Amino acid sequence: DPQYSEREVMGTSYLDIGNQCVHCRKDTSFGSGRWVDRYPAQIVDEDNDIILDGYCCNVCEQEYIDSLDEKEKARYLG
Repeated sequence: DPQYSEREVMGTSYLDIGNQCVHCRKDTSFGSGRWVDRYPAQIVDEDNDIILDGYCCNVCEQEYIDSLDEKEKARYLG
């Protein structure tokens, strides 16, 4: 895919997926409806032994927060 770029830093491979969410892979660019409240994020893609470098959208962030129990949620939200 031409929007992706791969790089290696100290033996670790990174795949820059641009404006895609690292979780749902939906577009987070301006005008997508997911641009507001996105933040830079990285996750390990264990199937491909690479780190995905992109963004986390608010929808995925809220799903994660909703999955936490009350104690974890209080700690996460500080």
